[in-house]
Amino acid sequence: MRLLQKSFRSQIVYKVLLVLLSIPLSITFISYIIENEVDELLLLYRDEFIDHVKDLENLETDLVVLNNVVHEIDLMEFNDAPYKDTYKTIYEYDSIHDQTHPFRTLTSKVIIKNKPYLLTVRSSLVNSDGLVLTLGVAQSILAILLVTGLALINRRLSIKLWKPFYKTLKALKAYQLDKHQEISFEPTEIAEFSDLNKAVEHLTERNRKIFLQQKEFIENLSHELQTPLAILHSKIDMLMQSPDLNEEQSLVIQDLVQSLQRLTKLNKNMLLLSKIENMQFTETEAFDVSRLVSTLASNIAHLADMRGIVISCKLNTLSINGNKTLVEVLVTNLITNAVRYSDAGGQVNINVENSVLTITNTGTPLKVPAEKLFNRFAKGSEHKGTGLGLSIVKKICDINGYAVRYSYHTGMHSFSIDFKC
Repeated sequence: MRLLQKSFRSQIVYKVLLVLLSIPLSITFISYIIENEVDELLLLYRDEFIDHVKDLENLETDLVVLNNVVHEIDLMEFNDAPYKDTYKTIYEYDSIHDQTHPFRTLTSKVIIKNKPYLLTVRSSLVNSDGLVLTLGVAQSILAILLVTGLALINRRLSIKLWKPFYKTLKALKAYQLDKHQEISFEPTEIAEFSDLNKAVEHLTERNRKIFLQQKEFIENLSHELQTPLAILHSKIDMLMQSPDLNEEQSLVIQDLVQSLQRLTKLNKNMLLLSKIENMQFTETEAFDVSRLVSTLASNIAHLADMRGIVISCKLNTLSINGNKTLVEVLVTNLITNAVRYSDAGGQVNINVENSVLTITNTGTPLKVPAEKLFNRFAKGSEHKGTGLGLSIVKKICDINGYAVRYSYHTGMHSFSIDFKC
């Protein structure tokens, strides 16, 4: 769209330059026409003068009088050498008006009563210059009006023509695939934009159906996995209770238990994500975030104690209205994540102030880019979790309108949740 706007502006600039260039060209052309007309008039004056002086009886005396009295004519004796008619534009001082005025002159060799003379006939160009100036001013005003009108018309036309496109662009920006909403556009009389809207509607609808199919598949798969996972748990428990196990077999079963626990947690998180995306947590209530955080921190304290991690809390009252289950999942995931990725003997700080919950922990820099931290299965080299905890946090924040931010400074990871952004 910016390229199209630049194209419109470039067209206007080109037209303005063309109009501005036409002004001096037209003035020059008009001046040339006027100059030719004056030259023809000077020829007529010359011929009339020659016809008039032929009838003078005392030629010498009369010519002197004419030279002194008639300012537009100069006559001087000349020799027999050939002379070509010469046209010039000269500037002479006018003592009456105390100004310098332009004149057009014609200098010709004439024969009067068999005697050669050099005749100069002049005509004032003051009126002509005034006419050219007036025409130039008029054309400049016309050019300004033309350019202004052209710019306004182009702007109005572009706004009118591109209005359907802007509406389509706005609808696409607001469209969210996971909201299960169909996209629709207002009908337009412009065939190209109508075809574009139909193509976009078809594309988004097809993507929406594929997205829903994938979600349904994941949800069904997670449900179906619950039964075999439960059977595996029971079978492994039976194996662990067998009296004939040796040390090597016990280690193998222990690895199986850890993998099964991780798989069970992964399946549980996938189900939770599916329920969140399907908007199954719609109940809201008023509750104190600080009290909830205090309870959850106490529940996770034993995990921190096992690694020598100190959890410190500074909690101010923060009452919100929301889904308590989702906020509990959000806070649990953040605190668990802080404890899991803190260095042994490190520290986790939990702070609630104003409307913001901030959880910081000591640790090494991320193994993944910060902008991909909330993506599903975005993990570093240390596979300590399922890779869904922070994506669940991000999904809960997006659905409820909370703002989640991450930063790393001086060896401290920091997650903050603004509940009233």
